[in-house]
Amino acid sequence: MAVTTQPVAPPRTRALRRPASFYIREIIRYALLIGIGVILFAPFILAAIGSFKTDAEIIAYPPKFFPERWLVENWVKVWNTDFGEGATFPRWLFNTAFLAVTTALLKVVGCSMAAYAFSRLRFPGRDLVFNFMLGTMMIPGAVTLIPAYVLMGKLKLLNTFWSLILPGIVDAGAIFMLTQFFKTIPRDLEEAAHIDGAGLFRIYSNVILPLSRPALLTVFILQFQAMWNNFLTPLLYLDAPRMWVLNVALSVFKQQYKAQWNLTLVGAMFNAIPVLVLFFFFSKYYIEGVSYAGIKG
Repeated sequence: MAVTTQPVAPPRTRALRRPASFYIREIIRYALLIGIGVILFAPFILAAIGSFKTDAEIIAYPPKFFPERWLVENWVKVWNTDFGEGATFPRWLFNTAFLAVTTALLKVVGCSMAAYAFSRLRFPGRDLVFNFMLGTMMIPGAVTLIPAYVLMGKLKLLNTFWSLILPGIVDAGAIFMLTQFFKTIPRDLEEAAHIDGAGLFRIYSNVILPLSRPALLTVFILQFQAMWNNFLTPLLYLDAPRMWVLNVALSVFKQQYKAQWNLTLVGAMFNAIPVLVLFFFFSKYYIEGVSYAGIKG
């Protein structure tokens, strides 16, 4: 006689009831996060809204948060303004983006190669050279400003983009961070690749670099932001108006339109938006790269 068995239903478990204090803490935490976010982004939001206002609405009292009519013409006017000799906002935006991307890519390549040598290769004087490189981080930039300018003048690189690109290929801070990150990568992967016949350059390009994406993106973002916000060296090295970057151009733009705050805010938005967009897209990799860099010394 066959015996049929019915599946036994799992016992019902009571839903965990969390105390009211837990929900109060969560509400307070999210309220604090929202408040901090509003405080941090309030100047940017006000500037962005002000770029669509008339100049009279910006200086009006009592102030109005939103304009009566959103003036897109402010952005069109700034974008189409010609300052002579080919100096326009599209040209300045291109110069800034070109320098920022180029220097960031070259720094990633140059610093990663140096970091691979310091973290993986053994050669006489490695520690001495590494410590000497770290010592250069203690030298203020103002000390090397004049010697660097004289050097660029002797090399006939003034008023060219090379005067800004070449000094940015390597950086002691980026090399140190990448060196610390490369040390966290297991050596077994390199040994396996070496057994398969891979050389040093292939191990560096096919093993080390793919595993170091967070750290490399961190270096890229930091250099991109530094070059985008750079003001002093472009002001010294670039004389022609068509060669200016946005920060230098904005100082001239503010002098010409010092009585028109709405147009000045439009120019500031052209400078701020690309960096914010880049950071929001790659913030996860930036935080991950910084957190991993100090795991192993």
